[in-house]
Amino acid sequence: MKRTIILVLTLVLCLGLAVPASASEFSDISEQYIFHDAIQDCARKGILSGYSDGTFRPGVSVTRAQFCVMLVRAFYTGEDEAFDRWKSVNWYAPSAAALAACGVMPYGEKSWAQPSVMNQSITRRDMSKFIANVMKDKGYTVSEEAKNAAAAKIKDYASVGEYYEDAVKTVFALGIITGQADGSFGGSRSTSRGQAAMVIYRMTRYMSQAPGVLASLPEEPQEVPTTLTNGKAPTEENVAEMIKELRTLYLEGTNFSAGYPYGDASPVRNATYLYSRAEDPNTHTSNVIGCGAWATLVSDTIYGQAGFALRKTTLADARPGDVVIYLDKNGLLLHVAAIVERPKTENGQTVFTITEAVTDAQDVYRIGWDVRQVWPNSKSISFDVYTRYPE
Repeated sequence: MKRTIILVLTLVLCLGLAVPASASEFSDISEQYIFHDAIQDCARKGILSGYSDGTFRPGVSVTRAQFCVMLVRAFYTGEDEAFDRWKSVNWYAPSAAALAACGVMPYGEKSWAQPSVMNQSITRRDMSKFIANVMKDKGYTVSEEAKNAAAAKIKDYASVGEYYEDAVKTVFALGIITGQADGSFGGSRSTSRGQAAMVIYRMTRYMSQAPGVLASLPEEPQEVPTTLTNGKAPTEENVAEMIKELRTLYLEGTNFSAGYPYGDASPVRNATYLYSRAEDPNTHTSNVIGCGAWATLVSDTIYGQAGFALRKTTLADARPGDVVIYLDKNGLLLHVAAIVERPKTENGQTVFTITEAVTDAQDVYRIGWDVRQVWPNSKSISFDVYTRYPE
């Protein structure tokens, strides 16, 4: 199956061009979305805003310039006004200059004064450096014991880089930026608007305390959903009803090239991301575009992104709404889909139907329904299945 695609997104680089709105007004942010509360808080405070079409687009990458503006709006209100002369460089430059004056800017002036540098997506390690610098500037520190304990938990800590080590330990110890599904920090990965909102939200919670040595904040009590997103019990019948509704929203052949930009925040990613791809064992499947995105969207539409933990099951016990991962003979990922109907046994073989997103002759992802699958088959394909039905 072809799995390559060019995803073109028109980004609004300047946060000031976005149209302010509360999170409850964003058409693409539901109450079940994992970053809902953080986005709502940032929108209410004017730290982040939406787009002219009423969306928030939490999956869009955040640039270095945008994050500078966010930090000033959140923690250095008005301090950029003294640097208005920098507007001749670019829209973000007064904020960058203000952060530099406070000792927060991790880049030298020759870098932060260059729009070509600052309009690049910000990585997790660079974001960590900004965060740690802000907290230090405001008088907040983390004990060495807590930082060393955090480093011991990070699978790829040795590759973080000496320049970023202390910052990564700090944000990880406080839970401001957490690890990836495979236990790594993933410092070179870019950060989305939804994730940036969560980072700012967590920072403001810590900085509501008096300055000093910080300990991890207790998790905010959250009501764990016990019903599907439609308010009904998580039964096979009700899940099948929601899949039926999805069919009316995404007809056979629907162009799915825009993907599911919120998939990186989904619990489905905790399972699928751990698999290396057969196409390139050095990469992982995406929950934002392609087949992985469609299977993730189906699951999240049914269960939301909070509650209903993902767990492994068997193909024989699979039910509608479960996620099925196709593996080659070496255990490498080939494809991801969602189960539509319970598997049946016919002539000693397991027969099941799926819904999937695959590319057509023009490399455009299209939604398919009721695709019949048989196992075992001559292609030596096996399956791992994950469910979110309660045990």
